[in-house]
Amino acid sequence: MQHTECADRVRNVAQYLEAALQQAANDAYLSAFATLRTALEHMLVDHLVFSGARYIRIYSGVDDATWADWQRKRAAGDAFTEIIDWARKKNLVEVTYEGLRSTPDEQGQTYVISPHYFLLRQYQPYLGPASAQAEFDDGIGDIEDDRKFAQENDHIYRTYLSWSSIKKNLMSNGFADEATITKLEVHYRFLSAFVHPLADVTEVVYGRNNFNIPSYDHYSSELIFLYAIVIAVEELRHFREMAQRRPTVGIANWTATAELCERAWQLASHLWFPGHEPHPYDYVQEANTRAFRLRRENPTAVIQRRDPMSIPAGEVRYYRDPMRRLVALHAGFHEIMTGYSYASPWPRADAQFR
Repeated sequence: MQHTECADRVRNVAQYLEAALQQAANDAYLSAFATLRTALEHMLVDHLVFSGARYIRIYSGVDDATWADWQRKRAAGDAFTEIIDWARKKNLVEVTYEGLRSTPDEQGQTYVISPHYFLLRQYQPYLGPASAQAEFDDGIGDIEDDRKFAQENDHIYRTYLSWSSIKKNLMSNGFADEATITKLEVHYRFLSAFVHPLADVTEVVYGRNNFNIPSYDHYSSELIFLYAIVIAVEELRHFREMAQRRPTVGIANWTATAELCERAWQLASHLWFPGHEPHPYDYVQEANTRAFRLRRENPTAVIQRRDPMSIPAGEVRYYRDPMRRLVALHAGFHEIMTGYSYASPWPRADAQFR
């Protein structure tokens, strides 16, 4: 049952991605990016649902005396013996626990089931806040019980399912480090701009000089395809990882699927999604940025040119805007001040004027 329900979630991600591709085929790019934002968050939550072995619980109102008492009890083995780690920030304590364990089998062995698997079954997104429960009073149930349940429901979302909580739990489970989270934030912010239309995203999709809207746009189409590929590959790989954990199950034709995933992942590598390496363009940009900063700090400094590709990949800083970067990947340039150049492997004349 557990594997079947997780497979259903994989299928749900596929439906979102299929919808985004259909929207892109109809030049409905704004809708496609909004749909991809849902698919991205879905995929990250699924990683926790499939294989998460830890979760974070937040305790508020923990003053200095209480915190000292908790630490004393844990050191003495009188309490908090089941926790993995904890940290206090002001009066908030974040405690990391192991996930729920199965009933021992005949050999006494158990396995961890992700708490997010149960949280998704428990959380009710349509319930509403405690203050709204009187509006739904059916005359049978107890309104105070409904309010209490609504408060608990809100707590589940804020503690485990909000974007900030998803990031914390990804790191707690070792699925992401701070550098990975920084990269994911870039894509989350970009795609969120289409979910919350608080800016002119039409210019993002079509550039500044396109007056025939809606119409085909190469860059928006390419970016949508890239996102669909990396989200799909990550979702499949996460499900495979889950299927190899106890209790294990087989996946039909996985060898062919894995080969397809690897090929697709490599073809989409110029997106520089977490797990990819920087593109040569990014190395040149890093070399230019270092030269610009040197000149800003010392206008008379002599720039010592070096091969941009000699910069360690971990030192190449990430980008801010996925669309602008993708357009720039299709346009070569030569920076006069630094002497560094970039020749695009996929040059397009319209990239210079977008």
